[in-house]
Amino acid sequence: MMRVTNNLLFKSGSSALQNQQQEIMKVQEQSVSGNRTNRPSDDPSGVYRHMIFSSDLSGVQSLKKTTQSAAERLTLADSHMSQIHDTLLDAQDLVLQLGESMMGGNPSTLTAAAEQPKAWYQDMINTANSELDEIPLFGGGKGQAPFDTSNLTTTAVRVKSADGKSQTEAGSGFVGSVTSGQIPADMPLSVKISYLAASDQYQANINGVDQAPAALDENGQLDLGQGVKFTVTDTPKTGDAFYFEVVPQYQGGSEDRPIRVRQGEVLPGNVTGSELLEGEGNYGRGVNVLGAMAALRGALLRADTTEVASQLNRVQEARAQISDLQGVTGIRNMQVQAVTSTLEADETSLTQVRADNVEVDLFKVLSDLEQASQAMQVMTATQRQVMNTSLIDFIQ
Repeated sequence: MMRVTNNLLFKSGSSALQNQQQEIMKVQEQSVSGNRTNRPSDDPSGVYRHMIFSSDLSGVQSLKKTTQSAAERLTLADSHMSQIHDTLLDAQDLVLQLGESMMGGNPSTLTAAAEQPKAWYQDMINTANSELDEIPLFGGGKGQAPFDTSNLTTTAVRVKSADGKSQTEAGSGFVGSVTSGQIPADMPLSVKISYLAASDQYQANINGVDQAPAALDENGQLDLGQGVKFTVTDTPKTGDAFYFEVVPQYQGGSEDRPIRVRQGEVLPGNVTGSELLEGEGNYGRGVNVLGAMAALRGALLRADTTEVASQLNRVQEARAQISDLQGVTGIRNMQVQAVTSTLEADETSLTQVRADNVEVDLFKVLSDLEQASQAMQVMTATQRQVMNTSLIDFIQ
């Protein structure tokens, strides 16, 4: 009888010792790894929750990177627009200084000053073509700048009557055009065409250089060379002078990459070169800023102080257009930063929830380890007592 009882006690004790040893190893593993679950079998539902939290966290982090990148683009764009705005302030000062002034009456002074608008024009193109991570800030695409001299356009034709000082829109009866792909020399071009009523001819002046008077061809066109033409379908008045410019045309999309902030939700991206330098869209004022620089240069090259003075309103409207778009950019940047702050809060919350789901309670682990160690000591002592049974006890 004693033989059977000791055998059962030994087997039971050994099994309990093995189970307790496994429990100690589990608690020790938790204390070392810091995780409550180290394999799916430890807590299948906890592992599933961890996968969900990880997926949500990954999505939030991806959106946060998108909004942070967008905010960087918007901030950089605002800085570049400030440069253009400051340039237009300088252009305004130049018009006020040289337009119909005694200093402006010196032709050599005017023609020398014409180099400044040309430099401003080039600076504006470079600014509008600026990139961040090889992507243009103001539209276009990877490998395609928003503005290029191989893609040209003409501004709307303006007219100044013989008895007037200001230039006004000439209307649809007078149109300038340029052949696509043909790059005229001495860009940008400022074209002035005077109507000579006595001979029913037109005399063109391009960037201060007079051309010979010529009549319209059978199509009502005046060929100005270098792919530039002037089409007349209306009747001009005696002494009318027509003006237009040839400048690069925006070649990007109608909007700059919308910013994805949540599933199905987007915020508008940066303003485009078309809005910025051509005045298109809801926020533009219809001013071709590059054309304004070309017109100012042409007026200076023609040493015409009245024409220089007539550029003041156009330059001021261009500056106001840039200022408006800076305001739009600032509002969009604030929206993006607000979304980024929300995403950062979501990231913090999800990170904590995921950690709480996986991480072990250190105090509980230490307590469990202490209890398991004590239980192990008791079981070991009991097992030792069974194994130390005397031969006489065993025989009985």
